[in-house]
Amino acid sequence: MEHSLRHRQMVRVAALLFGVGGAISAVSIVAPHQPQLETGGLAFVVACSALLTAILLTIGARLPGWTVHLWTASGTAIVTFGLLFNGERQGGAAGGDEMYYLWITLYAAYYLSRWATAAHIALMAAAYTAALIEIDPGPIGPSRWLTTIGLATGSAIVVRLLSERVDRLVAELRHAAATDPLTGLLNRRAIGERLGHELARARRSGEAFATLLIDVDHFKEVNDREGHAAGDAALVALAQFLTRELREVDTVARIGGDEFAVILPATGVAGAREAAARLRERAGIAISIGTAVYGVDGHTGEELARAADATLYVAKSQRVEPQASPAR
Repeated sequence: MEHSLRHRQMVRVAALLFGVGGAISAVSIVAPHQPQLETGGLAFVVACSALLTAILLTIGARLPGWTVHLWTASGTAIVTFGLLFNGERQGGAAGGDEMYYLWITLYAAYYLSRWATAAHIALMAAAYTAALIEIDPGPIGPSRWLTTIGLATGSAIVVRLLSERVDRLVAELRHAAATDPLTGLLNRRAIGERLGHELARARRSGEAFATLLIDVDHFKEVNDREGHAAGDAALVALAQFLTRELREVDTVARIGGDEFAVILPATGVAGAREAAARLRERAGIAISIGTAVYGVDGHTGEELARAADATLYVAKSQRVEPQASPAR
């Protein structure tokens, strides 16, 4: 989902840049201009920009991810053609058309990897070299090349570093939003999303999965007797135990207070009961567990939650022994 959203954003931004660039070229044709301007060549630039804009707006979201390099390279080619047709090679005054290379540079630096950005800057440098050879601006040519490519490279470095910093911050925020700060497990929101994915998978394949609802027995008494620090330590120890004991494909979360939830893919009734019995036996702290199995106890998240809660209530009503000390 995240990749798809980013791809659509890349498509929209590219379409905007091609559209605006084409519009600027069209205006330069109809507006007063120097006589050396090659209007036929600029009309070709406008047509190419319009075509790419139309393609990206209509089917861009369905194009594979690697095609971003094609339209980025196409942007470099269009800017180069615009530079060739601005009238300078026919003896007209030099314009600032090479500055549009910055659009390509900033786009690549923001959306693409470091190596991909470097490759597009290298392509840009080669295209600009060919354009300057064709234009033949005289002794100022090397200085123009260094200024333009140096500005593009410096801008790319700054934008790439800023983009990576933003990506790290977003990843940290996303992790914090999905994680219980005490135990490091997923939180209620995150396991709800995982449950939605598991439900969709089960509906497609017909394969059952199980959910467990785990509650620490007499947890309030632990807090009252030994303090909240001891209660927190018990929850952390239980979280670590569940993470070690369960499979890598299983999902464990703390959903609030002393309640934990587990999703067991490819698990039926017998497997859910066996897992619950094993966890109760090995936990080192008295816990009660409710179970629910997709297709047996319900077909929606709400139905499974009610079924697991009901069996948890029965399990807790059958456990009357005092709270055990957590294993350390």
